Amino acid sequence: MDNARDCVTKGIIEAEDLKLLAVVDTYGYQCTGCDTQAFPRSYRPENLLRAHFQIRDPHGPNCKAEGESKILAQGKSGSVQQELETYPGLSPARLQLIDTRTIVDPALPRIEKQTQSVGRQDTTGNTARREGRRAANSIRPICRAFLCFPYDRHLSLEVPGVAPTTYQTAFKKLRSKGFELFAQARVFYGELAWSHAVESSEHLTISLNAGEWADKKLSPYQVIVHWQEWSAVARGRLKNELEVARKEGMEARKAKQASRSYLFFIGNQDAQNSALFHVMDHRLICTLHDELVFPPKTAVGSPSQ
Repeated sequence: MDNARDCVTKGIIEAEDLKLLAVVDTYGYQCTGCDTQAFPRSYRPENLLRAHFQIRDPHGPNCKAEGESKILAQGKSGSVQQELETYPGLSPARLQLIDTRTIVDPALPRIEKQTQSVGRQDTTGNTARREGRRAANSIRPICRAFLCFPYDRHLSLEVPGVAPTTYQTAFKKLRSKGFELFAQARVFYGELAWSHAVESSEHLTISLNAGEWADKKLSPYQVIVHWQEWSAVARGRLKNELEVARKEGMEARKAKQASRSYLFFIGNQDAQNSALFHVMDHRLICTLHDELVFPPKTAVGSPSQ
């Protein structure tokens, strides 16, 4: 499982985000669809595996999360929109960055003031939202939905600073057809190069397997992560994640598998050099390893090229 519910706040947390926490309560999480305990695995920053949650006991009666694996399998070959509208966490409706997380003392009685920040309300605090199309606090679950449900990219998506309002139009793949100049912000992505990122105290430079060919050599797009103000934990999490994704990509290519490692990010294209992008926030960059599917143009949710 890629995410679980915090037993105290009842908010959904991504497994990879556990690597940002100083202390992880291994008994503090449960399935997103029932009360069955979910145990975090590979969440330490030094673990060269993707963090995840493990369920040991049977799911509760009518647990929707138990059927998520079936929906994920179906989503690669056809639309599962009805399920995405009701299952928690599979296809976020919007990106909502939160600077601080409410800490609730479990020994205190529950009152509205303690729990209002994780309630199921929209930004006005009045209208209840369906839990299945929740807000995401980083781009990771949004990018996962983009890869997992190619036939449902017509679903709505709100990302601050990105004008297009569907999964189909908000994402833009960086290709190897020369450097493009982009007039508007998008959720950019491209296949991760096999080379190691170049590190300094001010930034981390990540190369993509995309860009411009000249004399049979690729000049790559590069993503410059400005991490000088980041915590050591946030830096370590990104470096670890890049190494995991790099190895996954190499192994998949050598095994002739269709899956690839992709870097997703929201950043500003350099005004002087269109090959460069700048990323400031650790919540706006992630890697995922999966097969990238483009449905036929006549299919529902086929992405723009």
